[in-house]
Amino acid sequence: MSINKYSANEAGSIQLGQAGADFVSGATVNSHTYVAITALDACTVTAVSSDTDVWDSLSAIEVPAGCTIYGRWSSVQIGSGDFAIVYRG
Repeated sequence: MSINKYSANEAGSIQLGQAGADFVSGATVNSHTYVAITALDACTVTAVSSDTDVWDSLSAIEVPAGCTIYGRWSSVQIGSGDFAIVYRG
C-alpha cells in the first residue's frame, strides 16, 4: 500500500469522519475500515490493523475518556460496559 493513497482533500475528509461513524458499546465492528476511535468513557480497545507496515494492531489498551486515537483498522472491539465513537474512513 502506498503511503500517499489519498489526496489532501480525501485525507482531510477521512480525518473529519465524513465517511460516517459507529457508536459502539461492548461490541465489535468490522464492516468498514476505521480511522479514529474516541472514548466517551475510559475504554478498553482491541483493534486489528489493516496495514501493519504503518499502523500497529492494538491489544486491550486503555484509552482515557475524551481521548481520540488514530490509525487504520479493519476491526475494532470496545470492552464490555465501555462506550466509544468509531469513525469510518
